[in-house]
Amino acid sequence: MARFGSNSSEGWLGLLLLILFSTGLLLTQRDNARERRTSAMLAGDVQAPVAAWLGQPFRKLEQALADADESRRALEENRALRRELVALRADNDRLTAARNRQKRLEALLAVELTGDIPDERIAARAVSDVSSPFVRSLLIGSGRDAGVRDGYAVISESGLVGHVVSAGRQSARVLRLDDLNSRVAVASDRSGARAILIGTNTDIPVLAFVADTERWAVGDRVVTSGDDGRLPQGLPVGTVTDGDPLTVRLDFHAEPVDWVFVLPFAGLVDADDPELDDVDLDAAEETTETETAPPVDGGASGEAGTQTAEAPDGAG
Repeated sequence: MARFGSNSSEGWLGLLLLILFSTGLLLTQRDNARERRTSAMLAGDVQAPVAAWLGQPFRKLEQALADADESRRALEENRALRRELVALRADNDRLTAARNRQKRLEALLAVELTGDIPDERIAARAVSDVSSPFVRSLLIGSGRDAGVRDGYAVISESGLVGHVVSAGRQSARVLRLDDLNSRVAVASDRSGARAILIGTNTDIPVLAFVADTERWAVGDRVVTSGDDGRLPQGLPVGTVTDGDPLTVRLDFHAEPVDWVFVLPFAGLVDADDPELDDVDLDAAEETTETETAPPVDGGASGEAGTQTAEAPDGAG
């Protein structure tokens, strides 16, 4: 029993010593860690300005190299722009000479410079016409009171939309180019080849009656030719998209048609048309009657003068 108690006392004493030793180690390591952190911070505080001072020459050298590279690129671009400017000046001189030569030739041949496209335009609001006998038509909010007449071309900001087929006093119906009943004489802006643009009730009309197919190519700009005598020459229509058959992507399909412009264009009229002769005769008769009819006062004075002149004869 005495031995057991002695062993127990020694165990407790050893445990106490271990606890004290561990506590001392913890305190010692904690102080060492704090000292290490403090030393690192002091080293960083000293190293940062030294490193910044030592890095200044390298940063200046790097900036100088970057500036030199930027100056080199700017010099190359300046040289390229100067070469382009010289070429553009030469092109401008050639264009000026060609323009002057064209003006002289136009003056010599008495060519009309303005062309068929009229400067006057009548703006109108456009809506879909569901009550129309045509599949694809528009109803515009301008009519005869605004100067709109049958056959006038209707264009949007993108290109030709169609032509007026029926004009009322305050509204008019427009037949679009993509309607099945539309027939418009067109030409290739590149080659001048002629054809007839026929609507198909789809977004892609076709070119028909093409005598010189080889002069048409995909990508050609299509404009009105004016061969039908109804529409002005040179109105933009669309672009050729396929060659078998020749189809055209219409320009006015690029944007919704909300507002349009009506072009007052007096197309060619058949000189043998009897209706035209009747209109001219009526206008001539009205003009003749207006010019020969004596004024009322003059007529009265003339009758009085006649009676006065005849009175002596009757008396004699």
